Amino acid sequence: MGFSVGLVNTYSTLNIGDAAIYSALTALASEAKVMAKFQDAKPNYIPGLQIVPQIGKCNAYISVGGDIFNNAREGLITKAFIKNLLELRRSPQYTFVFGQSIPRSCHGLSFQALVFCLRRLAAVCVRDSESHQRLIKAGIPAILSFDTAFALSISEQAKEKAKEILQSLFIQPESAALISLRTFDSMYKHDNQQFQQKLVALSRKFCQQGYQPVLVIQSQAYGADNDLAMAEEIVQQVPEIKIFNPFVLTHQLSNWELVMGALAICRLIVAIRYHTSVLALASGRVPFNLYYSNKGKDITKRLQIPGCSLEEFDPEIHFEAIALTSAATFDHEAIRQQVKQDFQQCYSRVLPQ
Repeated sequence: MGFSVGLVNTYSTLNIGDAAIYSALTALASEAKVMAKFQDAKPNYIPGLQIVPQIGKCNAYISVGGDIFNNAREGLITKAFIKNLLELRRSPQYTFVFGQSIPRSCHGLSFQALVFCLRRLAAVCVRDSESHQRLIKAGIPAILSFDTAFALSISEQAKEKAKEILQSLFIQPESAALISLRTFDSMYKHDNQQFQQKLVALSRKFCQQGYQPVLVIQSQAYGADNDLAMAEEIVQQVPEIKIFNPFVLTHQLSNWELVMGALAICRLIVAIRYHTSVLALASGRVPFNLYYSNKGKDITKRLQIPGCSLEEFDPEIHFEAIALTSAATFDHEAIRQQVKQDFQQCYSRVLPQ
């Protein structure tokens, strides 16, 4: 039978950041049979991962990274939050949390409930200092690492395929400015209209300065987590913009690989989605990191990469800082090794002794 690992608290393969995390975890636990279930009617391809209708009994469980402990109701605990906590209680001594963030919406009663469950786990590893400090203060001996997707590497094949697709869309990588975007819901208090106007202004500025703005669709998941509607509204205001949508392109790669390939070869990257920054950095590129939560702010602070919060962003003021990133490179090897080591440290606690 061999050793089996169940990924729990999964979200969706239709969000490229999450898909990248599942790919990375599957590769990190490569000796094991790794399985997961998803709410997606047609899950996207994740190399090596067995997608199952139900996760039965496994030898170990990994609670996957992300903001899954969001709790949308102040003072109360949502059903979704309780469901996520129950996943941690299947077999606590053989379960660890890896690459997690504790979102700010998880506080008070919901945070106490989370801490109660985390205390019983084999290991807890988080990806940002704010989450780490909160857990340490609550008495959880958490490990501070980086996002799991930093374990991924860029392939020449992905760069070649991205170049071929970009050129078929009449986009020259050397003048392309890739912009990721997202719509905000009640979890993140940002004004969508105001944010959209900033992206319109930024795209116009790119056009004036001789760049080709390209909106990257990074999620076609559920509710507000679907980038296409906002992208289409922006294109109506700036018709010169192109859309790079891996979900509708024909290729043999996983979608995160194609996005990583595009990030590796394009001139500029403005990252609103957190995993745009992570995948860019993991391919050796420096994005301008426009963060909307503690996980994004953490990358700018700890890795000292250029960026600012969404509220502070002004396309005119920040344009020069964005343009300067084209010449910058990032040494990703040390971060990759750290994520791999931190994973092994957690994983060793659930392996048979």
